[in-house]
Amino acid sequence: MSLGIHRLWKKYFVDLVLSNYTDNEKILDIASGSGDIFNLLPISKNLYALDPVSEMHNISKKKNSSKKINYEVGYAENLPYKKNFFQIITCTYGVRNFNNRKNGFSEIYRCLKRNGYFFIMEFGIPKRDLLKSPYQNFLKYILPFTGSIISNDRHSYKYLADSIISFPNQNNLLKELINTGFSHIKTIDFISGANSIYIVQKK
Repeated sequence: MSLGIHRLWKKYFVDLVLSNYTDNEKILDIASGSGDIFNLLPISKNLYALDPVSEMHNISKKKNSSKKINYEVGYAENLPYKKNFFQIITCTYGVRNFNNRKNGFSEIYRCLKRNGYFFIMEFGIPKRDLLKSPYQNFLKYILPFTGSIISNDRHSYKYLADSIISFPNQNNLLKELINTGFSHIKTIDFISGANSIYIVQKK
């Protein structure tokens, strides 16, 4: 969908994480999938991965065989970790799939140490009117059609499109995070908000 640009976005995301990371602290990646974030991180220990699909962990284990990663199968709404456990929690393209964002954010807040960071990278709708309508049409019509041709899986691409369209705009998402207790540090937009990085902190 991003024509490969998401790889550059993830590299930039990881650089931001590293700029706020303290040596020997613990990092949790939620909806860790195939382990792309840990593969980019030049860190080999104190890493924790959570994903609801065990097969994704198997892929990550092969990709990150030289790293000591603690794998758990589970959901953000019920994190299997002690409170004040992590310095950094990340989630790339997974917040859209939370069954209950309020509970998920509360659990993330609970598990973060004081002054710990929560990094989110997520798709959204561009804020510029010039891009908004064409992008929504792309999501509604072109993306599912392309998915049906390339991977014979129209349903998954339609779900992706629907989840992006129904995802809260930036202001509403930040309100949810702030209502949980987080302090907003920074939001970084790509393509006018078609992809964004949110940095919040537990103070």
